[in-house]
Formats: sequence, C-alpha cells, structure tokens
Amino acid sequence: MTKLYILTKYLTFPGALIRCMWEQIVCRICKVPVEDNRYLRNDEMISHVEHELMPKAQGAFALCFVPAFMNFIGAFFLALAPIIFTLYARFDDTVLTIINSLAYWFAFSLMTNSYPLIEDAYNMIEKIYKKGNILQKILYAPAAAFLFIGAFAEKYCISFILGIVLTAVIILI
Repeated sequence: MTKLYILTKYLTFPGALIRCMWEQIVCRICKVPVEDNRYLRNDEMISHVEHELMPKAQGAFALCFVPAFMNFIGAFFLALAPIIFTLYARFDDTVLTIINSLAYWFAFSLMTNSYPLIEDAYNMIEKIYKKGNILQKILYAPAAAFLFIGAFAEKYCISFILGIVLTAVIILI
C-alpha cells in the first residue's frame, strides 16, 4: 500500500509540495521544531514535514486544518475558473483546452493532498478531546471529524480515487 501511496503523491506533486509548505508554515508559527523538511521522499512521510507533536489543542488543530483549508480553497478556484470560462466563452481552442486541463490537474493535485498525516490526526483528536476545554471540543468537532476521516482516506489512497471520480464527473457535465 505504501508504494501506491508514494506513486499517488508523485503523480500529484504540486499539491504535495504546497501542502508541505503550509504544514511547515504552521509549525514555524506555533514554534514547533521541524526535524526533516524534505518534501518529496520515498517513505510514508512523503508530502508531509516531519516535526515534533503539537503540545496544545489549537496548534494540533491548526496543523491539520490550515493546510487542508488552503489546498481546498486553491483547488476550488483553480477548478472554478476553467469551468466558468468554458461555459461562457465556449471556445474550441487547443491552447485553451491544454490550459484548462493543466488547471484541472493542478486543482486535483491540491484536493487529493489536503488531508493530514494519520499521526497528526491522532494527535489532534487526543489534544482536543483529552486536554482541550469544552469550547474547543464543541468548535473543533465537525472539522476534526472530517480531517480524521480524510487522514484515513489519504492513507489508503481513497482520496486519490475519489478525486479521479469527481474530476470525471466535472468533465462529463
């Protein structure tokens, strides 16, 4: 399974690199030491920055949420622009088709690399529900559950398969 996981990360390397960048920025803001900042490597830490665990619930949540949110926003706008342009312009131009295809692929790579590493998701759940206050438990619950499920989906390459299905649906519509 790790080889398939690594292959999907290399196929979607722009999203993997951008996700690592956001993860490293959050680590620097929270003053958590980064042990290894190689973005693309051939193990299960591909597309993730190796860092120490976040000591507080806010930092653990931010480490999982900020890269996912930023990649989602980027993927949304990258996929939305070609769709709107194609609907309103209706040009049958080869160059436009290539640009739209690249924008879709880049959006796809951002979307499939949104979720946190499973260890970061476990740390987030532990910090929120064992050490966090009641307000954090209430406010972080929906996003934490979504990120935790997404971490499993990414670990087993389900996010890549769902991304392919979603892209096919968008193109066919």
